[in-house]
Amino acid sequence: MNMPYDKTILEASQREAYASETNHRAIIREMAKFVKTNNALGASLFLIDITLYGLAIVAVLLVQNLPLKILASIFAGIKLSNLAALAHDAAHNSLTNSRRLNWLIGVLSFTTCLFNYRLWVYDHHSLHHPHTNDKHPDSYKPLSKAEYDALTTIGKYWYRFIRSANPFAFGTYYIVQRWSRVKFIPGAFLPAKLRTSAWQHFAFMMVYLVSFITLLAMAPQYSSTSVITAILLGLVLPFFIFQSLLALALYLNHTHPAIPWFNDKTAYLNTAAPEYMTVHVRFPQIISTLAHHFFEHPAHHVYPAIPCHQLRNAQTRLNQMLGENAVIVNFSLSNLVAIMRVCKLYDYENFRWLDFDGKAITPTCKLVSQLHPQINFAKEHVWN
Repeated sequence: MNMPYDKTILEASQREAYASETNHRAIIREMAKFVKTNNALGASLFLIDITLYGLAIVAVLLVQNLPLKILASIFAGIKLSNLAALAHDAAHNSLTNSRRLNWLIGVLSFTTCLFNYRLWVYDHHSLHHPHTNDKHPDSYKPLSKAEYDALTTIGKYWYRFIRSANPFAFGTYYIVQRWSRVKFIPGAFLPAKLRTSAWQHFAFMMVYLVSFITLLAMAPQYSSTSVITAILLGLVLPFFIFQSLLALALYLNHTHPAIPWFNDKTAYLNTAAPEYMTVHVRFPQIISTLAHHFFEHPAHHVYPAIPCHQLRNAQTRLNQMLGENAVIVNFSLSNLVAIMRVCKLYDYENFRWLDFDGKAITPTCKLVSQLHPQINFAKEHVWN
């Protein structure tokens, strides 16, 4: 990249950066007004979701009609995704105003989802939030053309699969590349000071998992459900549904031509405020409420202390403040497919998406070109 250090351009860039920082501070002050925790409401949301999940598992085991068992299994998976959303808030200490209660809800919810609480907190708080779409291996971080070309044939097929609109790709991707690597068993990636706690949470999770599998395996002793049916519909399918919904949410929240990605060579250019690094995926209010407003994500990144039940109002205000700079997508299958067709490989030097042949599909990301006007990126119109 050619970087002409013209004094006038740099001074203009510095003034714009200062103005951006001033606007961000105003946004922070405005978002702080939505920090309204409610212990009774936070605890009630958890109790409702954990109860509904438990009832769904009971239905899987005791209902005799197979289609109804399958529906109950799918519902259990949806409830796991709801519990993960509440655990996410609790881990941010935003669900209630009690740190102890937040910790308890977070641990119980994540354990039910088979997530290691300590690993999740480290990956989310220490990496994802301060370094969104940055050089660390975040969810759905795209490969460059050179990285893709270096893959084996099987590796290329795998990458094309997880970047496809195949409905089975989301859960498969997250289980293989995220959950098994950074959300389940402590590994070398974890700082030494956190490993004891992570192994303790892993042991607790394994006690739960073994107990749960034992309960399912004993199904023939207290119901007409076979062992295989109990395990498939009581554990495997709900977990896959949950992982699929989580992966879809993470993809939608951070993948869009208007949202840049950075690698180790360009991380120094990641100076955007958090309100510009996430997508607001807009759903009908009833769906947003049932999902605990997980897709009002920009407001959450700006001010993680906002509880989920206040995020919709906070996001509405944030969109008003950002105006045309807000990245908003009305959810639909056609919009999802359109984004997935575009977002394949990433040009980390010019901040644009490429197809598998290396041809640019999108122009340079408008956000990066505005933040760094002193850099001559690829000569195309920027993405609006």
